[in-house]
Amino acid sequence: MKIVQPVNKKALFIASVSLLLGTIFLLFFLISQSGYVIRAGIVYVLIALVLNSITLIGLLFNLIINHQHFKENLTTIGLFLLNIPITIGYIYIVFMNPLKNVLI
Repeated sequence: MKIVQPVNKKALFIASVSLLLGTIFLLFFLISQSGYVIRAGIVYVLIALVLNSITLIGLLFNLIINHQHFKENLTTIGLFLLNIPITIGYIYIVFMNPLKNVLI
């Protein structure tokens, strides 16, 4: 499926960058086991939460306004929302910290 609407393209870009940065923070934490990385990660998650919430509201408005592109809008929203379970999984990994004994 080709994404035609600029709003959807921007939202998928934001979702991709959020996923990439979250993954980088997770990997840095797993490698360094640093409290600084956890604090920076928490700040990042809060900033991403605000930005992604605003973007999601924009996507929902776009879904209502541009109903002729219903399938594209729903697909974008679905892909955008995939970041939520991934973020929850990353937070779970940080709290459970499976590599704590391996790296120390």
